[in-house]
Amino acid sequence: MKEEILELRKLGFSYNEIAKKLNCSKSTISYHCSKIEDNDEKIKSNLNIKNKRQEKNDSFLLQTDKIDEVISLRKELKTYKEIREITGLTKSTVSKICREYKLTMNRTFSEITISNDNKSKIKKAYDEVKSTRKVAKLLNISRDSVIKVISNKRKKQISNNVISWRKRSKLKLIEYKGGECERCGYNKCIDALEFHHIDPNEKDFAISGKSWSFEKLKNEVDKCILVCSNCHKEIHFEMKTACNPQS
Repeated sequence: MKEEILELRKLGFSYNEIAKKLNCSKSTISYHCSKIEDNDEKIKSNLNIKNKRQEKNDSFLLQTDKIDEVISLRKELKTYKEIREITGLTKSTVSKICREYKLTMNRTFSEITISNDNKSKIKKAYDEVKSTRKVAKLLNISRDSVIKVISNKRKKQISNNVISWRKRSKLKLIEYKGGECERCGYNKCIDALEFHHIDPNEKDFAISGKSWSFEKLKNEVDKCILVCSNCHKEIHFEMKTACNPQS
């Protein structure tokens, strides 16, 4: 093997190339090659070649038009793959430019003005998958960017769902308690019907404005009577008068 190593080294092969060809360690190659007179020069030569390659890559990265093109495409929410196909750049080059200008997937796009077309793209994707994380992964952008675009829409949707659920729950609870005021028989408007805790000391929470399970709400309603808002006010007035007869 020694002769093969020396022969390959004299032909200008690098340590890595020799190790790969002969399937041996670089320390073994270094030991034998150290006896070659111009070995140090060959090492320097290989380093120069490597440095020149790096300089070539760096100079390519410094091409303003390519950098501008990548930045522009990234701001249009193009994925790395799409940018590579359009520009002909390598994955590492695109990634390096995006990191340098803080346009990576892990960075927020809060400083970027998202065009109406891209907003439409994000909204359409969200309507299909119903997940900000999935949209971010699908479009190769940050989750913050997705939330920024669909936040108002999502808040409105969630708010409407909650309001609708609370109305359905209250209607079921009213029906469960008889459907009318237990004092005067009023039953025209469910918004005017309320739940009054018979014993305030047993009250765990107020019924209105809660989005808990129906069973939990029903358990609390069992501690109440169903009354209209007018009767409810009268009950509290009577309680207040009973506690303070002189007031």
